[in-house]
Amino acid sequence: MATNTILILDADPRAAEALAAPLIAAGHGVTVLASADDVVAAATGYRILVIDVLEPGHDALGVCRLARVVPELRHLAICVITRLDDVDSRVKLLEAGADEVLLAPVDSGEFEARVAALLVRFQRSTMVGQEALAAEGTVRRRRRSIAVFSASGGVGTTTIAVNIALTLAEKYPDRTAIIDLHWPFGQVATHLDLASRQTLGQLTRDEAALRDPELLKTYAERHASGLWVFAAPGTWEPFGALGSEGAQLLVATAALAYEAVVIDAGSATDDRTVAVLERSDAVVLAVCPEIAALRALHSLADSLVLHDFDIDRAVFVLNNLFAREVLKAQDIETALGRRPAVELPYDPVVYVKAVNEGVPVVRGAPLSAPAQALTRLAAVAAGDLTPEEAAGITVQPTAATPEKRPAGRFGGIFGRKG
Repeated sequence: MATNTILILDADPRAAEALAAPLIAAGHGVTVLASADDVVAAATGYRILVIDVLEPGHDALGVCRLARVVPELRHLAICVITRLDDVDSRVKLLEAGADEVLLAPVDSGEFEARVAALLVRFQRSTMVGQEALAAEGTVRRRRRSIAVFSASGGVGTTTIAVNIALTLAEKYPDRTAIIDLHWPFGQVATHLDLASRQTLGQLTRDEAALRDPELLKTYAERHASGLWVFAAPGTWEPFGALGSEGAQLLVATAALAYEAVVIDAGSATDDRTVAVLERSDAVVLAVCPEIAALRALHSLADSLVLHDFDIDRAVFVLNNLFAREVLKAQDIETALGRRPAVELPYDPVVYVKAVNEGVPVVRGAPLSAPAQALTRLAAVAAGDLTPEEAAGITVQPTAATPEKRPAGRFGGIFGRKG
């Protein structure tokens, strides 16, 4: 007998029957509710809420907003069937908390496939959460400081850094910090809708605070999530004490003050940035699928090889910024010399909405595909998952001896010649 996993909220019995039929035929357990007033009491044990026709006095926007603030409903993935054929209406539903919006009349096959995809996301989210809880207190996370960097601008380092930091803050509330070293106009505070009274501008003029974990903490602003934020100056300011030695000292002291530290290192390559990358336990290197970005990353690799950078600390993430495939996956793997640890899926709404509202993806759309990818990326960067585990790849043992690459060298991976 199928387990009840899908709750259909539909005041029209015929419409409800039409929606339930393909789901039941596919083996899903389905329950139909006629009134939105009953959804909170009935939601326990379900994974998906499908919203269709509602009785007078209720609308899908209201139910979506309710589901994102009421504890009994927060776990539900939401699929809305709408009859409003305009983009603005659908965007508003996504902004209100819907994970999927379909235009009526919906094809039964497509509807079942979309719901099945939502269930897969739900199951992955649940497994990641359970694994994190099981590991808490028994396995110490190997990486305390994580730098996020890109060799070219516009690849999404701030989005990646903020979402990694928020994911870690859920595991280590009030023991996680993010440092905005995208100097001087970094936008970490904007992404979090946070007004900062103090910034790194003041901190860099206080050398004592760069060496004292407790003093350092006084320059951070607390976000509602329990994440502590060291904001960029926001005005044109000199680096002050934040040269290469000061930057390394900042990362080292922050790692003593917090359980997890994420650094948005931006995309400018200078001695200060290289010092941060050298000092961090892990470095997330972001790239988008275009030739210029891949060449820039290759040039970065050539620069880092001179500093004996340890390749095991690098986590490659591919940010799919384009709606259509620009480069084939094989081309990207060839350029990187490896499969990206995580790929961030293209989405025309979720990322922009997150920045504009100051609610990052992992909090504003936690069951979306981008949020799930960013959560996996945080786990890889922190050392809780291997890239293969994050990608769902089973590594089979082989009798062949793998090619040995020089330790700490990018040259082997990028196929450098001469």
